[in-house]
Parts: sequence; structure tokens; C-alpha cells
Amino acid sequence: MKNLSFPGLPRVLIVDDEEGVREGLRTLLQQEGLHVETAGTAEDGLRRVEARSFDVVFLDLNLPGLDGMSTISRFRIGTPSPDVLILTGYGTVAKAVESMRKGASDVIEKPFTGDRILATVRRVLEARQLKNELTWLQDRVRELTSTDIVGLSSGISEVQTRIDQVAHAPDTTVLITGQSGTGKELVARCVHERSARRHGPFVAVNCAALTEALLEAELFGYEPGAFTGASREGKDGLFAVAKGGTLFLDEIGEMEPNLQAKLLRVLQERVFRRVGGVQDVPVDVRIITSTNRDLREMVKAGSFREDLFYRLNVMAVHVPPLRERAEDVPLLSHFFLDQIGRQMGKSLSGFTEEAMETLTEYSWPGNVRELRNAIEHACIVCPSGMIDEAHLPKFTGGLPDGSDEIDRTSLVLEGQDRSIRALESQLVAKVLDDTDWNISRAASILGINRTTLYNKIRVYELGQRPMRSKVLA
Repeated sequence: MKNLSFPGLPRVLIVDDEEGVREGLRTLLQQEGLHVETAGTAEDGLRRVEARSFDVVFLDLNLPGLDGMSTISRFRIGTPSPDVLILTGYGTVAKAVESMRKGASDVIEKPFTGDRILATVRRVLEARQLKNELTWLQDRVRELTSTDIVGLSSGISEVQTRIDQVAHAPDTTVLITGQSGTGKELVARCVHERSARRHGPFVAVNCAALTEALLEAELFGYEPGAFTGASREGKDGLFAVAKGGTLFLDEIGEMEPNLQAKLLRVLQERVFRRVGGVQDVPVDVRIITSTNRDLREMVKAGSFREDLFYRLNVMAVHVPPLRERAEDVPLLSHFFLDQIGRQMGKSLSGFTEEAMETLTEYSWPGNVRELRNAIEHACIVCPSGMIDEAHLPKFTGGLPDGSDEIDRTSLVLEGQDRSIRALESQLVAKVLDDTDWNISRAASILGINRTTLYNKIRVYELGQRPMRSKVLA
């Protein structure tokens, strides 16, 4: 009982006209760390529940004056109301059914054992705790908006603090770091929404999704006829589109060196030139960047400009992986359940204890994105009511079936002479080999999208899928 994290000290009231029963129960329950009061009559018991709140009421049916059966509903007052446990030495099926119909949580026949009493109280208090937690989570979810960072962990509290700090400096460059799927773009949007630039546009571009030439044209725009296939009217780039607002450069670590140099000029001079242009165009945007890579290691390896890194890293915000903040999983799960359930038009009330235990114990290598996908899967499978463990996708410790031998920890090994870049290259190569160069499956195992994987194959010069010799029967 003592291990229950129940808000405050659980309070129990015993209403029984037999002093031996009252004192026996009092001693038993006090030894379990509960606060216990007793009453010899229903009238005295009712006065006590009107004066203060209780979690559990033991109520004898055979009382002098007002009997227990007629007063069950009167004991269930307050918010939340106490659970009423009926004590009776005259237990019949009919009386048990009637007492339950009037609101009793359980019926305990006399004589009873200490184990029976403790098991019942433990079950009732655990159920009340879960109900209170669910109510609190649902209330908190209703308060959240689409741009809120969901979580109560110390790691998320630190992220919130950093967001508030940088939001008040609307021109300061921000670098957001964290694994794929942790919600880096959401952090960027929060910085934008809380800043003086919130009335301007928020424009996002994935630097890993485009070739160098296309990304340059997207960022800076181009003059009419600047290259083969260019529009006759030319095109405004995202620096122009985001004027007065925020430009979010996702996966900045994938940007090619030549383009890094041009971005550095923008940050230094606050001007840019359209592709094929000769005139400088002033820049009025806040630049926020993100990466799932270690830019310091990339600087050491010579694949990322040192001067650009220090320009980008004016204010850094690190988003911790979900496995380091398991206490946020229940709130996130209810948030996604509410969001996805409404989109699907389904009435889903929550998660069973077993389902939530599965969700909180899983390591979530794909982070918040993987959790959202799991909840969406459950919403599709579950017709209504509560999501059970059977409605969740089959988790295999973070890897699809048959891939357990792949060592994810190689991404974060410390104290090794090899760089993170080298480790990542080896991991990507191993996953590609283990999946027979199935790009979709390999990307899923690595927790990245197909475009990012193709870029890593190119950057690490992993070559092409090896030719398989044919075996003739």
C-alpha cells in the first residue's frame, strides 16, 4: 500500500457497530500507512464524510438506527466520491446485487481475513489513482494546442525555458539538435509563435531532400533564364517568402559545402543574391536550423564549415530522445489519442493499464514520431472505448523482426577513437547489408526517411547495391 503514489495520505472511514471489527480494521489499515477514522453508527459516519473527504468507506449493512443499505448513496458524496465497501454477516446474493446497484464498489462477508481486506483496499485505491491520473491527463490535453511542446519531464522543462529565452530575441539564430523524430520542427514553430515575428510567415525546408542546385534555387530564388528550364518570370526564394518571419532549415548538416559558404554570407552580411542575379537583396528573417548529427564532429572531419557552425550555434536547444523522458509518454499518448480520435470521428476514452505499461516501457527509437504512429495504428484497430495492449503494434525492442543483431548503441559510443561520423557510416553500411539494400526497410530501422538515407549513402560513399551471383538449379 505504501508504494502507491496516491495524492496525499489515503483516508479510510470504518462504519460498524461492533467495536472489535472497527479496531481490528483500524489496526490492520494503519499498519499499511493509511489514515483511519471509525464510527459506530451511520449518523456519525455521515457527519464525518460531510466534514471531510475520504477515499474508502467500510459500511456495515446491519446498523442501529439508519441501516447501511439505505445510506449507501448518502456516503458517496464529494468529488471524487469515496468507494463504499459493504461489510455484512448476512450476505445474500440479493443484498449484494442491491448494494452494488446503489453504488457500492464491493461486498465483503463476515468473517473476513486480513488478506481479503487488504487486497480489496489495494485494488480500490489503485483504481482511484488510475482514474485520477486519467482525469488529470485528459484535462491537461484539453489545454494543449497544436504548437505546444507536450511533456512534464525535466528535459522538456529545459527545452521550454530555452524557447522562452530565444523567443525574446527575434533576430538571434537558433540551432536545434536532437535525434530524428524528437520534434525539432515543433520546437522551431514554438520559437516563432512566441516571438515578435509570429505575425510573419514560418517557412520550413528540408536540406536533405533537395540536391545542391535545387536547394540553392529554393532558398535564394532565381532570375529569368538563369538556367535551363528556369521560369521566364524568375522565382522568389524562401528567404524572400519568409520576409518578416522565420526560415527553418531542417537537417542543416546535410547541406553541401558550396551552399554552406553562401548561407554564411547571408548570416554575415544580411543580404543574398538570386541565382543568376547581380544585385544584393536585404534579408529580414530569423534563421532557425536543426540537425540530428554532431556538427562539432563534422567540423573536425572537415565536412562542415567551422565559421558557419559558430554563426548558427548562437543559441542552442537540445531536444532529448523519448527514452530519456519516459514520464512524458502518458501525456503524449493521450494528446495523440485525442487529436487522432477526433480526426477519425472515433470515441476513444483512453488506455488500459496494460496498454499504458507497454507504451511507457518501450524504448521508442523513432521517438515522438514513432509514438504518434503507434497511437494512430491503435486508433485504426480499436473500434471504440479504451485502447488495449492488443490494439498496439507489435514492438520488438526498437527493431523490426529479424534485425535484433543490429547494434544501435554504436551511434552513441563514447571513449572510442573513432568519430561519430565513422560509426554512423559503419552502422548505415551494416543495416544496408543486413536488409539486402532494401532502402525502405533500412530507413525504417535507422529511424530516418528514404531521402536522408540516400544522402548518407552518397556522403559516406557507400556505393551501390552489390551484385548477387545467380544460382542455377
